[in-house]
Amino acid sequence: MPAEEVSPAIVLRTRDYAESDRIVTLLTRDSGKLAGIAKGAKQSRRRFERKLEVFSHVMVYYRRRPQGELVFITRAEAAALPAFDLTDDLGKIGLGSYLVELTDALSREQGDSAGAYEVLAAAMLALTRLGPSPALRQAFELQLLRWAGYQLEFTRCRLCAAKPGPQVKSFGFMVSHGGIVCQACRVGADNEAINLDAASVAALSRLGSMPLAEVGQAQWASPQAQAAIGRFISPLLERKLRSLSFLEQVL
Repeated sequence: MPAEEVSPAIVLRTRDYAESDRIVTLLTRDSGKLAGIAKGAKQSRRRFERKLEVFSHVMVYYRRRPQGELVFITRAEAAALPAFDLTDDLGKIGLGSYLVELTDALSREQGDSAGAYEVLAAAMLALTRLGPSPALRQAFELQLLRWAGYQLEFTRCRLCAAKPGPQVKSFGFMVSHGGIVCQACRVGADNEAINLDAASVAALSRLGSMPLAEVGQAQWASPQAQAAIGRFISPLLERKLRSLSFLEQVL
């Protein structure tokens, strides 16, 4: 029998299976994203009660199967991990749902997702303690994209690497290049470039590297800048995120 493994994990999604079982998708710190079956999860008070719900932050114990993609989840414990309590606010639920769904969409099963776990855990803890804000959403998106290999550039031209001077008041963001472009490089690309004001570009530059625990009420970028990030993310996903419309209603 395979040895039992253990790792901190965040529950990304669940679905019922048969009469008493549950299929759970987890983002673990040590083994990447895993899908597992928890036998008797809907009935067992000792091993699973209220520990395998979306947003749960748990120490999960599991065994790999010699064949098959699902691991066997044997138990889950809160341990000393910080809890993500989002139930007291619709904005928290909306943003939390978006955080876990975007992480799920950008990560791959069995892949090295330690970085994604750290970004998501920090964002969920900040959301629990500080509440929802556009700044937290934008900081999370930028930092998760960086983990996934898509670091957006807001400090210099993506094409010629020139840094804009202090007199520049507006910028063009090009989705195809993943960052801002200077006026000279922008010539001929006006149909693609999205206009961003200087304050939004500065805010995105800060949020992309700021510790998530310190985002709080930091200055966020304009709705137009948020739309630019969304246009960059959209082609990376296989489907539209179901949580997005709800998030836009409550945040």
